[in-house]
Amino acid sequence: MEESFKEILKEKVNELNLKLDPLQEEKFYLYYKALKEWNRKINLTSLEGEEEIILKHFVDSLACIIPIKDENIEKIIDIGTGAGFPGIPLKIYNEKYKLTLLESQKKKVLFLEEITKILKLSNVEIIWDRAENLGKNPKYRENFDLALARGVAKPHVVLEYAIPFVKIGGIFLGQATPNNITEWENTKRTIEILGGEIEEKLEVNFDNITRIFLKIRKKNNTPEKYPRRPGIPEKRPLIM
Repeated sequence: MEESFKEILKEKVNELNLKLDPLQEEKFYLYYKALKEWNRKINLTSLEGEEEIILKHFVDSLACIIPIKDENIEKIIDIGTGAGFPGIPLKIYNEKYKLTLLESQKKKVLFLEEITKILKLSNVEIIWDRAENLGKNPKYRENFDLALARGVAKPHVVLEYAIPFVKIGGIFLGQATPNNITEWENTKRTIEILGGEIEEKLEVNFDNITRIFLKIRKKNNTPEKYPRRPGIPEKRPLIM
């Protein structure tokens, strides 16, 4: 089973023109095994099949490498990371990243603590909190080269969660599909209010999956009132 897993992983990652070494492949296999085991106890993913998890969690996460490959990225925050996507696959791919995983559900935080030990990942900080709270903390506010938030909420809400963490010159990477790209493109005014600007739209295709990335560059400081207190961004999105 391990060898078939690694063959499928290698084949799918090659579609992104990326390469994994044997140690990276082994870490993804250990990640897969832990995910399956923990998923019997707590709901980490609705995906069950080996190939489905490889494609829709691991390879989809690694697709984030494509739009940032020419950027000088050191510090990354993954907001609402859940079981660690996309942050942990990016860390496996490039161990030099300093990764902060932000998750509001304690049971998922326990999984993140366990999986980072299993994979022997260094320079990974796991925080149990909400983005609306941590985004006000001077230690984290406007302190990251890259912010990620995969499948967390609607675009206007995600932007208010994420952009306050990005330092000027840094990036928030919006992750869209052909089904919701229009919704993302209608957020330009919200992005501007939060201090950002859409710099580039990039389409990445693998195994009949299309992922559209919006590279949002931080141009100005986010106004102090954002993010608003917990629950407000979802109740009253910044739709302008």
